[in-house]
Amino acid sequence: METLLQDLRYAARALRRNPVFTLAAVLTLAIGIGANTAVFSVVNAVLLRAMPYPDPDRLVVVWGTLGSEKETLITVPDIVDMRARSRTFDALSMVRSQSVNLTGVDAPDRLNGSFVSANALTILGATAERGRLFTPEETEAGGGAAVAVLSHAAWITRFGGDPGIVGRSITLNGRPHVVIGVMAAAFRDPMSGANDVWMPVLSAPGASMTARSDSTGNLFRVWSVGRMKPGVTLAQAQADLNAIAAELSKEHPAPNADAGQGVNIVSLQQTVVGDIRPVLLTVFAFVAVVLLIACANVANLQLARATARERELSLRAALGARRGRIIRQLLTESVLLSVLGGTLGMAVGVWATRAMVAGIPDGLPPFVEVGLDPRVLFFSIAVTVASGALFGLAPAIHASRANLRGGVGSAGAGRQAPAGARRWPFRDVLVAGQLAMCVVLLMGAGLLTRSLIALRNVDAGFDASHVLTAEFRLPRNRYDTPDKINQFMERALAAIRAVPGAQDAALVQAVPLSRNFGLVTFELDGKGPSAAPPTVLQNVVSDGFFRTMRIPLRAGRDFDARDRADAPPVAIVSEEFARESWPGESAIGRRVKIFGPPDVWVTVVGVVGDVKQRSLGDAPGGGQIYQPMEQGIGIMNTVTMRTAGDPDALAKQLRAAIWSVDPDQPVWSVRSLESLVARDFAPRRFALSLAGLFAVLAVILAAIGVYGVMSYLVAQRTRELGIRLALGARRSALVGLVLARGTRVVAAATVVGVIAAFAAARLMRSQLYGVSAADPVTFVAVPLLLAAIALLATYLPARRAARVDPMVALRTE
Repeated sequence: METLLQDLRYAARALRRNPVFTLAAVLTLAIGIGANTAVFSVVNAVLLRAMPYPDPDRLVVVWGTLGSEKETLITVPDIVDMRARSRTFDALSMVRSQSVNLTGVDAPDRLNGSFVSANALTILGATAERGRLFTPEETEAGGGAAVAVLSHAAWITRFGGDPGIVGRSITLNGRPHVVIGVMAAAFRDPMSGANDVWMPVLSAPGASMTARSDSTGNLFRVWSVGRMKPGVTLAQAQADLNAIAAELSKEHPAPNADAGQGVNIVSLQQTVVGDIRPVLLTVFAFVAVVLLIACANVANLQLARATARERELSLRAALGARRGRIIRQLLTESVLLSVLGGTLGMAVGVWATRAMVAGIPDGLPPFVEVGLDPRVLFFSIAVTVASGALFGLAPAIHASRANLRGGVGSAGAGRQAPAGARRWPFRDVLVAGQLAMCVVLLMGAGLLTRSLIALRNVDAGFDASHVLTAEFRLPRNRYDTPDKINQFMERALAAIRAVPGAQDAALVQAVPLSRNFGLVTFELDGKGPSAAPPTVLQNVVSDGFFRTMRIPLRAGRDFDARDRADAPPVAIVSEEFARESWPGESAIGRRVKIFGPPDVWVTVVGVVGDVKQRSLGDAPGGGQIYQPMEQGIGIMNTVTMRTAGDPDALAKQLRAAIWSVDPDQPVWSVRSLESLVARDFAPRRFALSLAGLFAVLAVILAAIGVYGVMSYLVAQRTRELGIRLALGARRSALVGLVLARGTRVVAAATVVGVIAAFAAARLMRSQLYGVSAADPVTFVAVPLLLAAIALLATYLPARRAARVDPMVALRTE
């Protein structure tokens, strides 16, 4: 311990005597460690930390499958049967997230709601802060009581924290509900995010414990949050429910049931984390490489400093210091440097974490809280210590190989070119390694950039400029017939079109990129039924929708006044659907059977351009089929209003237009269509922003490393360069001498970096769109760019070498 304290004191004095070196090394490490701490804080909170629910490893989400879709909903009786027959689950719940209308208050409002079975909340360990939660009798098997549980936030913000809220009646979807409880403030619904209210599953419109098919088209479907029995694997649970689903399809072969529907079980964490997992892992890989480059940079600084201290180290060795003792002393200095850099890095990491969390598209999962918990602190400490060893060990070993006689002699140190030459290969390896890692990072950032550009150039199929959208849902108890719904839609659409500044308007069930979409199975006339009917995106639109969205009509006609509810059913299909269904033939006049409920044969009267419905990155395949609103009437719709100016400026007038028809009708998600397009870009833009930032940092660090090595080479060989000049060497030859050394390093680094980047790019394929993992533009442009930067960093010391004064150089010790 006494020796260690002595080493620490000596290390502190040595670092204090070299403030420029110390500051450069500490700042370099702080950047690398701080960035890693920030990214790991988010990775830990999202991917590593256990979810705050009982038995989180046993929690899963059970979805239905239909065709290529792996996350469809399941009928209530199917879930009931699965629960009764399953041998692998302790509990299977029923959940359906669905917004509800709150009326009877100052202004109609929309609440984020969930219709649930009682065990959906107990599975997640929910507790009530006030009152109580549901009983099984209230939610299932003859239940469906008009009761509700409020979230803590909704109780405070919507009802002013009323202490008498329990027992109070509130109007949801036009129906009085008695508040029986307020959820604990700490509870976070993993599936529904910022949920405002929970209600019994059977109180939902159309919910039934017995209906597997419904000719009215109001069949209620749910998903399930389940808890597997101890020791059961995901594969075992999947096999169990697959067998039950097969049994149910044989027992209930209703002609309009979902033919070919299966079951898909996914862990709850994977379901909630979703698309952010690959983004975080990609960013974490980038930032780890930045730390390696930072360590290589500091190692080069340490080598340069150790060479300058050669005489000191030689004298210590001559006085009896063993090689291990010298290595330990130098490692102590390195670890002290890393501690200083790590301490500053953690402070940088706290700030960077806040900035990173704020920039994550759509925010983090609802249960995630990012902070410096013990795992993050341990990671930061481990990275700090490992960094000290990583950048300190090799320089310490090299420095301990001092030539005692050359180091102690008065003039020998300046003439020991061979000793210096022996160190150059290792310094070259460090610089080449830095540059190779930069190639990998720049390749990744380049591919993400090319991908984002490709996505921006995608033809979405519509014109998003100057379009305002807004969603609403009609309460079924007030609008309980198609005639009432149609009357509201017609009057609302007329009022919206009359808004000053509105050029055109239409209604659509699911506006593109809103994350709403419908999916149906179908059969083509003349091709006969199949065991597993294909699926297609389905939408319901009013007349004028294609005109408002500027979706081109390719053939046939648009919907018009002829397409009433009592008229023959018709449809308009997308070009892709027409091309895949009737290749080389006209789609006009063809018939398609859409499986309901109810099943209906529709005649194609028009073909329109393809539209990116779910995402701009949608892969081709399937197309879309549109039905006129009166023939596919529903209670949920979205307004699309094309405006002459800024669409957001008409948000208030749009709400007023709908309230002029029904003052109790909430309107929400009032936003421009351009904002939906921007939201679709957001995940890739986020990944690109961080990857680009880290790539730029890496290039700066690598360029500094190249410059430092070449500068050291020039300083080390000043006497040699002076002799060359004195003997008649041209200054351009000296520039070439230094450049040749740098060029060899850059060339080797580029070759290694391109090979490594090719392997890394294959791991990033899920993050790319419209660009190959071996994109030739990126794989040519990036090495050329980095080579130019590295050679510039080499040229500056080379030019300084050419300006050496021979007389000054010859006098140099």
